Amino acid sequence: MPHLLRGVVAPSSISPLAPPQLCYGLSRVDFVAALPPYARVVRSLAPGEHPFVALLPLVAESPALGRIATSPHVRAALLERARVLISGERGYAFVDVEAPRIVLSAHYYAGGSPLDLYLDLLHELTHLRQLDEGFDLWDDRLEYVDRPTEVEGYAVAVEEGRRLGLSPADVGAHLSNPWMKAADVERLLTHIDAFLAGGPLPNLELAKHGASFVVRHPWRVPPPSPSR
Repeated sequence: MPHLLRGVVAPSSISPLAPPQLCYGLSRVDFVAALPPYARVVRSLAPGEHPFVALLPLVAESPALGRIATSPHVRAALLERARVLISGERGYAFVDVEAPRIVLSAHYYAGGSPLDLYLDLLHELTHLRQLDEGFDLWDDRLEYVDRPTEVEGYAVAVEEGRRLGLSPADVGAHLSNPWMKAADVERLLTHIDAFLAGGPLPNLELAKHGASFVVRHPWRVPPPSPSR
């Protein structure tokens, strides 16, 4: 899952694929083209838990939903159940596998770039579907960029970003994280492009079997509501 601990980082930890101004602070992609209505995140919600569709009311119209779940029934059920907790002043987004729900930093929600925020929410929605299928989203047997769950999540974002006009440099900026070296980003992009060309996700069979169920919270969040 992307953007767990991103913030102001030392220059030595920034991937050279991304211009420095895109790796500091909140925004990685300086993309100014008007987003279509389905990609516009509602930015006025208070901290707390909300339906996913409260942040992206028209997301069902997004072409990316067909990549996240090919079945219309699965897509509808996923959108109906998906929740987002806006909480915290650090990090970006991750999936709380115990709730389950997406946790979105309030700092990032308020100040992140519109495109990055939209693409990150699609990425995390993909993780919720994977969690439904029994995948361990924190599978430490595999390197971050070799996990099929991450490759698929990033592939959803990259395909949609390219559809909206991202250049190769913009894609590199979106993929770059402080915990990834340039070689990691390149390997991730190779996996993404192979998958989008019709190939299998890497390490898929290994990821389906034998992983322990790991619970991690990159930052502290309130417990789920007892009603959930």
